[in-house]
Amino acid sequence: MKTSELRRQLTSIFRENGFESPELEADYIASEILHLRGFELLLHDSDELTDPQLAQARDFCSRRLKNEPFQYIFGWTPFRELDLQVGPGVLIPRPETEFMLDSVLKKLPRNALVCELGTGSGAIALSLAFERPDLQVHASELSPAALHWAELNLSSLKLPNVHLYSGSLFDPFPPDLKFDAVIANLPYIAEEERAVLPPNVRDYEPPEALFATDHGCALIEQAVREAPEHLNPASAQLFFEIGETQGERLKKFTLAQGFFTIAEILPDQYGVPRQLAARRDQARPDHPNAPH
Repeated sequence: MKTSELRRQLTSIFRENGFESPELEADYIASEILHLRGFELLLHDSDELTDPQLAQARDFCSRRLKNEPFQYIFGWTPFRELDLQVGPGVLIPRPETEFMLDSVLKKLPRNALVCELGTGSGAIALSLAFERPDLQVHASELSPAALHWAELNLSSLKLPNVHLYSGSLFDPFPPDLKFDAVIANLPYIAEEERAVLPPNVRDYEPPEALFATDHGCALIEQAVREAPEHLNPASAQLFFEIGETQGERLKKFTLAQGFFTIAEILPDQYGVPRQLAARRDQARPDHPNAPH
């Protein structure tokens, strides 16, 4: 069977099963079994597929028809400049988080000591360290299943400036470390929103990485409360991904703690309020240890 015929058959199957973008679903599978990216698939429509490739396509299709995320089916996902291994037990990194890192990377001072809370697959910590080798990044993760994926990715990428810890929020970090910045994509979906999530999220991704109590704000507010004890007052910055309706509440809460004096809510690439960014007004543009 040629690639073009496989694509036609898969498209028909996904259309019959009510998928919104059947052609795209088919192309994802065809690209993966051929190890192709983007428009490369169009150049291989006449390729004769092997029996193992067709068997893999059937397996991928069967799993996708049950709404399993492609990232779990394929075992990897692109994130900024990296290809990360992902699978059951870990949150799939989102484009909104990729976008958030654009502004974070610009604001982090040279040679900064950074911590990430709830690293999951390691997407944030590894991207920061990969794109900014001057940074030292310490990342915590409570879930053993998620930490497994972060460790796999760190092992593959061999980044010497990333340090992983098992534990909740700031708990596992050495007490003598005072960070210049804390960044996190903690669970922020309210429990009452569970029923309206798409099945590929609700039925597959780990609930402990998605949901938080108190309208989704509980873990974020806990981290904001604990942050001052672990940050360098002269350079402290905070960057948290948040839910679109949580901005004003979390901004007020952050300022009310009395440590951060400036807090703002920034939009994602779709114009949706998505990031809580906070700092102290005496924070300097350069790290005190940076060479001049």
